[in-house]
Amino acid sequence: MSSQIEELKEQIDDLDTSIVSLLNEYIYFPLLIRIIFFFIIKHFTNYKERAMLTLDIDNVKKASGDIKSNEPHDPAREMEVYEQIQKINKGPLSNNTLVSIFREIMSASLSLNKELKISFLGPRGTYTHQATVNRFGDSVIYSAQKTIADVFNSVEKKQVTYGVVPFENSTHGTVTQTIDKLIKTSAKVRADMYLPIHHQFLSKSSDLSDITKIYSHPEALGQCQKWLNAKMRNVQRVPVSSTSHAAELASKELGAGAICSSVCADIYGLKILDRDIEDLQDNTTRFFVIGQSYEGPTGNDKTIFCFTVDHRQPGALCNALAVFKQHDINITKIDSRPSHQHHWHYIFVLEVEGHIEDESLKEAFVELNSICTDINIIGSYPKSKEL
Repeated sequence: MSSQIEELKEQIDDLDTSIVSLLNEYIYFPLLIRIIFFFIIKHFTNYKERAMLTLDIDNVKKASGDIKSNEPHDPAREMEVYEQIQKINKGPLSNNTLVSIFREIMSASLSLNKELKISFLGPRGTYTHQATVNRFGDSVIYSAQKTIADVFNSVEKKQVTYGVVPFENSTHGTVTQTIDKLIKTSAKVRADMYLPIHHQFLSKSSDLSDITKIYSHPEALGQCQKWLNAKMRNVQRVPVSSTSHAAELASKELGAGAICSSVCADIYGLKILDRDIEDLQDNTTRFFVIGQSYEGPTGNDKTIFCFTVDHRQPGALCNALAVFKQHDINITKIDSRPSHQHHWHYIFVLEVEGHIEDESLKEAFVELNSICTDINIIGSYPKSKEL
C-alpha cells in the first residue's frame, strides 16, 4: 500500500510544480485573459488531474481497512505540500499567495472524497473560525458550536468529521475549557496550528467615553489587561462564550463594546474604536484539530497525554517525569487539573516530543505504567511551525 501511495504522491508533486509555474506566468496576463486562463486551469488541466490522483490515494487507503490511514485529512502531507511549493516558487507570486491557492485546491480535493464537516467554536468571526478556514479552506462544510464542549461532543458523536478548538495562548496560557475536555474525551488530537491574534475594540458608539459595558471571551479580556486598565478601568467587563458573540451583543446595545477580531466589524456592522489592543503584539494562539484517530509517525511529531500518580507516595510525580529524561525525551508542556476524585488530587497533562509509536516513547510508557495509576493518550501529531 505505501509504495502505491508514494508513487501517487510523486505524481501530485510533479503536477504541483507545473501549477506553480502556470500561476506565476498567469499573473502577467491582462485581466480578461487571466480570468479565462484561471477558468481553464480550474476545470480542464492539472487541477482536475491532481484531484483525481487524490481520489486514487483515498481509494488505496480505504482498501487497507486501517482507520488511521483511511482519514481524509493528512496533516503531515498537507505541510509537506506547502513546504514543497514554497521551495520551488521563483515568483513573482509570494509564498503566502501560493499557500492560499493550494489550500483551496486541497480543500476542494478533500470534499470530492466525502462530505467533510468541521465544527468550531462559533459563531462566525471568532478566531477559531479564522483558524479553521485557514486550515481547511472554503470547500468543506462548517458547523459553528456555542461552546468548546459542544465542539468535542460533535466529534465524539460523529456528527462532524473534525473539530477545531483553541488550546493555548502565548499571553494568557492554556485554555482551561479545552484541557478539561481533553482529559475526558474519546476524541484524539491529530494536528495543531497557530494563528497570530490581534484584538480590536468595536462598538456602535463613536467614542470610547460613551462605553459603559465591554463584552468578550475571558481569554481575550485576559490578553488585553493593560489597555483595559488604562482606558476602561471603571467600565463593566462581561465574559461571554466567544469574541464573535461579544460583537453580536455589542451590536444590539448602545454604549456597549466588544473585544474581538476586525472581521466582526463587517459581520455585525460595528465601528473599530481602537486597534491592536492586546498586551503583547506577538500574541499567538495554538489550536488543536480533533478527530476519531491520529496519524502515524512522521519523524517530527509531538504527543499529548494525561496521567495520575499516587499523591501519597513521596516523589511519585518526580519519578514519572524522570522517565522522560532517562529516555532523552523532551517535555514541551505540562499542566495540572483537579481530578474531581477527591480534594487536592490532580491529573497531569504532558506534551512531549515524539510519536506514541516511536520506540523511545513506547519504552518510556512501559516504565510509566509501573509508576502511574492511570494513563490516557490524547493524540500524536506532526509539529507545526509558528507563523
